[in-house]
Amino acid sequence: MAKQAFGSFEDLIELASKFVDQQGGKWDHTAWLEFLSNIQRKGFYLSNDMQSYLGSMLESMKKLYSSVSSTAEIQNIMLGISENTINFIKKTQGTWDHMGWELFIKDLQKRGLSLTEETTTYLGGVLEAAKELYTFPVTGAGGRSGTKK
Repeated sequence: MAKQAFGSFEDLIELASKFVDQQGGKWDHTAWLEFLSNIQRKGFYLSNDMQSYLGSMLESMKKLYSSVSSTAEIQNIMLGISENTINFIKKTQGTWDHMGWELFIKDLQKRGLSLTEETTTYLGGVLEAAKELYTFPVTGAGGRSGTKK
């Protein structure tokens, strides 16, 4: 697993999910820059590639958020998706096949999330971007290289 100097993959996914929820699925460039600054203050080193992967994940989360935002339990849904994503990627070490994808979807449905074809597509974007963040080798503060578990 890519391990930042101070933060962890799990923290990064949770912070992204909270950002999308707090912003109501809408933000401008200034909010994006503040989010990146907040992430860096928490000890993450964000290269340009890492920022790109993080941006892709946020955009997918935004689409997913917008598609389920009429649900009263949106905060719990986003948190559940984040937790399932973290657990799934750690369990699979960022590698899965179609059957693994279907199990991921079924697990979310067991948690009560109703997925349309559209939300499933957005969820795929979240998972793929999270995988990139998980497997991306990072050089942390002070020049230490990230590690993969």
